[in-house]
Amino acid sequence: MNNDINFNKVLISGVINAVTDTNDKYIKFGITTRKYTTKEDKNVYVSLNIARELYHIYKDYFIKGNKIYIKGYLNSYIDRNKKIQSFITVTDVANNSEEIIKGRKAPHIREDDDGVLIWDGNRCESTPATLEEQKKMEEILSEFK
Repeated sequence: MNNDINFNKVLISGVINAVTDTNDKYIKFGITTRKYTTKEDKNVYVSLNIARELYHIYKDYFIKGNKIYIKGYLNSYIDRNKKIQSFITVTDVANNSEEIIKGRKAPHIREDDDGVLIWDGNRCESTPATLEEQKKMEEILSEFK
């Protein structure tokens, strides 16, 4: 058995209690989850960071009060007061536990604020066909008229 292996994977779920745009790379958010104990019924408040690119794919999940499921890893830094600040860096999010545990079966599709469909973070905007393309389409479809 190899004792040199380190595991740093976190699976957590909870209700979003805050979302803050803190810098160019990350969005910080908080969740409220349950304390792991059989003797008490208390809340735990967790601070998480998600890369801006990943946040924009799943932006519709990040609404205060929404239940969210998260996969990530533990991270930390030492602040100005020489205190260790711990947080979770998110690598995946979902609105159901199956997608986090077993993996996604389909891309994430949502509608942006301006009504354009977003497919796994990419806008699906249509571009009008050129005259040449229109003629070619008419030619292809002519046998069905």
